[in-house]
Amino acid sequence: MVRFWVSGVPVPKGSATGFYSEPLQRVVIIQDNKKRQKPWVKAIASEAKQHFQKPIVGAVMISIAFKMPRPKKHYRSVKKLPVLREDAPTYHIITPDSDKLTRTVFDALTGIAWVDDQQVSVIAHVSKKYGERPGCFIQISAIKEAS
Repeated sequence: MVRFWVSGVPVPKGSATGFYSEPLQRVVIIQDNKKRQKPWVKAIASEAKQHFQKPIVGAVMISIAFKMPRPKKHYRSVKKLPVLREDAPTYHIITPDSDKLTRTVFDALTGIAWVDDQQVSVIAHVSKKYGERPGCFIQISAIKEAS
């Protein structure tokens, strides 16, 4: 089992848009979030490389806990110090969606933690909460086949 923390604001996988290109005579797919996504993918990959010498070959189980930054409205000022409001929510229920955040993590880990993300057979847990330190905690393990 491998566990690690990735610091930074989690960024979702962008939506894909496709169009037919006459000069290329094929469909071209473009991601709408690639620029913002690139540093986050790089951070995940960099941290994962410290924990994997080679990718897992068989079935994989993963858990991901995203910590999203809190907006200023979640705080009140007490003697000029920010204090979390009593009614500040724990769970992050606005965009980005958990599934798009998860897809970014899967793409970043391909070729490092696993050969291909189709190997992920169990997504044990995905959560999206507010946290003082944005990032995500990732836990990955190989699934042993019963004999």
